[in-house]
Amino acid sequence: MDGASSSKRRGRLDILIEKGSQRLAILELKKPGQPLNADDVAQGLSYARVLHPRPPIVVVSNGTDTRCYNTHTGELMDGGLPNETDLVALMTAALKIADSDLRDAIATLMGPGSDVWMAALRAATQQTLDDLTGDWNDPHTPFTTNFHISRKASVDALKALRGPRRVIAIEGAPLIGKSHVLRELAIGTETADDMAVLLVEASGTAATGIAEEVARLLGDAVGWRISAAEARHWLQQLSRTNGPTLVIAIDALGLEHEAIRGELEILSAQGMGAKLKFVIEADTSVIDRLWLGESRRKETPFARRGVRVEVEKLDDEEFDHALRVLDGLGVDFMKGADKADEYRQPWVLHAMAANVIGDPMMEQGMSAVLPPLLSLSLFHHTREHFVQDQLVEQAATFARAVLDDHGSDDRPYDIRLRSMHTFMVRKQTMRDHADATEVGDMVRSGLIGTVLDDKNRAVFTGRIPELIASELARLIAAELAGRMDNDEQDRDAADWLVGIIARLPLGDVIGAMSLFDLLGLQVETPGLSMSFMNQLLKRSPSIRPLKPGTRSVMWVPSVGQLDMFVRADGVAVVKRPGYAGTVEIDPSEGSVTYADLDAWLILSHLASQPIRMLNLEHGQIVGQMEPAILGLIGTSLIPLRRAPDDMARSGLHTHDGPNGASLACRDDGIVEPVTFSLMLFLERELENADDWLQEACDEKSAPLLNRISQALYMLAGMNPNLAKAKVSIR
Repeated sequence: MDGASSSKRRGRLDILIEKGSQRLAILELKKPGQPLNADDVAQGLSYARVLHPRPPIVVVSNGTDTRCYNTHTGELMDGGLPNETDLVALMTAALKIADSDLRDAIATLMGPGSDVWMAALRAATQQTLDDLTGDWNDPHTPFTTNFHISRKASVDALKALRGPRRVIAIEGAPLIGKSHVLRELAIGTETADDMAVLLVEASGTAATGIAEEVARLLGDAVGWRISAAEARHWLQQLSRTNGPTLVIAIDALGLEHEAIRGELEILSAQGMGAKLKFVIEADTSVIDRLWLGESRRKETPFARRGVRVEVEKLDDEEFDHALRVLDGLGVDFMKGADKADEYRQPWVLHAMAANVIGDPMMEQGMSAVLPPLLSLSLFHHTREHFVQDQLVEQAATFARAVLDDHGSDDRPYDIRLRSMHTFMVRKQTMRDHADATEVGDMVRSGLIGTVLDDKNRAVFTGRIPELIASELARLIAAELAGRMDNDEQDRDAADWLVGIIARLPLGDVIGAMSLFDLLGLQVETPGLSMSFMNQLLKRSPSIRPLKPGTRSVMWVPSVGQLDMFVRADGVAVVKRPGYAGTVEIDPSEGSVTYADLDAWLILSHLASQPIRMLNLEHGQIVGQMEPAILGLIGTSLIPLRRAPDDMARSGLHTHDGPNGASLACRDDGIVEPVTFSLMLFLERELENADDWLQEACDEKSAPLLNRISQALYMLAGMNPNLAKAKVSIR
């Protein structure tokens, strides 16, 4: 209460009169002098009717005016309080009557004039959020203490909730941050007068039905048993009032939740009022099923009642907010992180930050500066965290299925394209690696989920990508070990590796990590043969023109499938299936495509670590190989990084160089893994790199000199002592 101003709050005191184990009467008392009204009577009758055994009499009084009512009938007892004989009769009747009018009692207690239901459901939502929140090293919880990124989709969802539509779908790719939108809605409305959000998990206690969950929560709040039918009746009554809106937010709705989807259709039907709304969080393929049905040809009632809000990768403002949140925790990123497409996925930012938060050095007040792009440190943290965890075994099983499916020639093209962004396995392939019980365990542990392909068939997707990627690296290493024996086989193994990682999410870092894992599998002579390394070095990137008549199919996660055709005049026509419009790209704007980047991308990450050359005949180390690798792949005429999903957001600025070279602008920071590896190499060899730098200058390669300049510029900015030195590259 504000002591500087006059404040008051009116309250009512309710008294239950008992004699032994017998409940005799409820007293509903009002402030002296305040007139009695029908609401006071209804309130007293409601309290009496939800008790068991129920007291037969309700007394309503303001001190001067006292009235007695029959609990069962609600009628005024004209004769006042009954005598002893009549009271015994009333008590006997009270024990025998049914609870047929309990629903009306609940509706009165939980009606629009009561704040009981809002407080109860908000408390339940907070408990759910607490259960879903863990520390930085907890892989089972979607939320992390002190780490929340504000999303623009939350603003759009709240605006939609205050509009006429009854169902708001929060959709997007797996792990894109959809659950955080629900969290933001719940927290953002916890003090609102016009709205209360009840957050439930589709796979949790709400799996049996929405009404069952509401009944459980209301029953816990007021201390008596409420059935699903009674809760459904209450929802219907509440939906037609003029009071606050109840928003039921359902987290992680999947194809398997048939009961919830059926109940959603009933509770959002036209017969319900406007004060009951639903927010559904699900992958886009699940929302497609809700909106378009099994056939995907005709809109369902959900489409007519609802609106879809898409959650995409972090845009510039959201990414800047994420960096500010992490900065408050002592974590910063090198310049260039805003151009790393992987960092626009919240799970990647979280995984990289979790690598350092909680480190003893951080607890001593130190801060951490993380790489400007995805690096092998992701795997080091993952393996340190997942030790003797059941999830590791499950991830290994799923990873085997991923490799098996990627090696199949019968995969539909839409699955081939989508699986370059998300770990995906078709159901028929999964059956060869895990039985129904094992798959169920994976779903319950949160390792995998399901989406639909373009034929409306369920496909498994990975939901802890860093762990799956780590296990894929181990499996690929084991496969490489079995494929290597002589020079010819080693060259074939290098080609196989490139072919696999080119089609995998995070493929370049998985490929590099698999080579480090391979060294641990070799016992007698650990290492990589020169024939293997030379085969990777020979697979240099190339620039290929788009020839007239070329047809291709693309997949953009935020858009879907795109078809492209190059006309005779060289114009590339891009069309989205099912949509009338097209986009034409003039030859001067995009007449070429890049190919064969993957081998040098693997080497870009591999060269971030020292690589010793061993003379097998003499068993002696004869030099380092990463300087030679960096000196060669650093000459690439085209940027060495995977193409981002959104060029407008994560594209880089380039300068035209000699021989058609495209040079990354220094103002963007480090945007290529080869440049990051160059920085690490120069930092390690700070006192011994002069000869190598001189040789690099003598090469007169504009791309190599540009990358070295960027690496030195970053080093100088990070090290005050280096910043005082003068570096000149000619």
